[in-house]
Amino acid sequence: MPSDTTKTAILLIDPYNDFLHPEGKMYHALAASLIETDTIRHVNDLLTAARAHKIPVYYGLHQQYKPGFFDGWKHMTELHVSQQTHKVFEEGSWGAQIFKGMEPKLENGDVVVSKHWSSSSFQNTDLDYQLHQREITDVVIAGLTTNACVEATARYAYDLGYHVTLLSDATAAFSIEQKKAATDIIWPLFASKVTTVDEYVAELN
Repeated sequence: MPSDTTKTAILLIDPYNDFLHPEGKMYHALAASLIETDTIRHVNDLLTAARAHKIPVYYGLHQQYKPGFFDGWKHMTELHVSQQTHKVFEEGSWGAQIFKGMEPKLENGDVVVSKHWSSSSFQNTDLDYQLHQREITDVVIAGLTTNACVEATARYAYDLGYHVTLLSDATAAFSIEQKKAATDIIWPLFASKVTTVDEYVAELN
């Protein structure tokens, strides 16, 4: 049975041009997985259904790079080094804009939460607070990347007691093998449900 949509939110992770657009800085690394799953179409189908059912979309976005961003940091991860080197999601740039058609809609109750520094959209952000303010108990998660920010956000939601639904075809990873390992083996270990966009939308309807 579908969950109570009045207590449900979509969490859309990092739908930046740098990931999703063919001219984006990281698109080439995700292209095989994006194409194999038809990820962009499925995310758009999810957003269309969410707006039709007045389910708010919460945007979990990575911090945007700017000069001096990591000055003085003593514990940078590979993720931070890569962002600094390639200026991924550079503040004010086209690459740091949300992919066309996936932008938030205020009239739908969509929320852009404070940006995450590492992988989880919950850690050091106001996402949990924003969800609690609106008495959201169920989260449906999509976006990028499958085995990093999406999975980290989902695990954090699970630990906080949310009902977690993960959408296997509304995500992509840096290889098809990484994505399949996450969606087929790892996600079912903690998620309340792993399903596809079509199956989720069918339940809503």
